[in-house]
Amino acid sequence: MKKYLILMLIAAFTFAVSAQEKAKNTANVIEKRVEIMAAELSLTDAEKAKVKVLLEKQSNDYDKLKSQLSSKGEDFKVKMKELRKAQNDELKKALSNEKYAKYKENRAQEKAKVEAAKAKM
Repeated sequence: MKKYLILMLIAAFTFAVSAQEKAKNTANVIEKRVEIMAAELSLTDAEKAKVKVLLEKQSNDYDKLKSQLSSKGEDFKVKMKELRKAQNDELKKALSNEKYAKYKENRAQEKAKVEAAKAKM
């Protein structure tokens, strides 16, 4: 009985630590993305704050969606597409037209690089 109790405590502790690490990693990734976007798009402090809030919301929305649906199902793909469109609309409102256009251009370039790398494999 003691062995099971000890194992359960270890498992609970491990789960709590991994959840904290995930939250830290997510926060770090968001900070890095904000800084990269700020450098690429010359964001003001106000725009940086808006982008950070949007990225945090995106992360939370994605986590909720992932926990609700299987990430391999068609429903997940459809919902993700809807979620990305809504998030892009919010970002468009937060940035000026020229900054949003530059953001879309950068994203297209990143996509092209990923596709080229996939083609080489």
